Amino acid sequence: MIRRPPRSTLFPYTTLFRSDKSTSGESDTHEYVMKVVPTIYEPLGRGKMISYQYTYAYRTYDTSHVYGRVPAIWFRYDLSPITVRYHEKRQPLYSFLTTICAIIGGAFTVAGIIDSSLFTASELFRKHEMGKLT
Repeated sequence: MIRRPPRSTLFPYTTLFRSDKSTSGESDTHEYVMKVVPTIYEPLGRGKMISYQYTYAYRTYDTSHVYGRVPAIWFRYDLSPITVRYHEKRQPLYSFLTTICAIIGGAFTVAGIIDSSLFTASELFRKHEMGKLT
């Protein structure tokens, strides 16, 4: 079963929906180049969702000045042989605990550096007031 993932779960993209080119000139040639990439999205606890991501480029040019050329519309597709796979997985508990310990340890280290800097500065100031700086 192929289902389309909800729009909010995919990355933002621009569709060709409501791109009206019917107001262009009579002798204009339109060319669309689309690059299509198959995408598999595997969320936690749900089945696999198969979708396609694409980008497109649009170009129009006037063919009235070229003899023998008639207006046309071209659709060119570039289908990628590589599939993009998004796979959600939970972070293990040990990795979470290691990250928390690293944050706490970093905070204590920075606090220690600030404390020793302030202590050294106060000792130098005190010695300067006593006149014992050499």
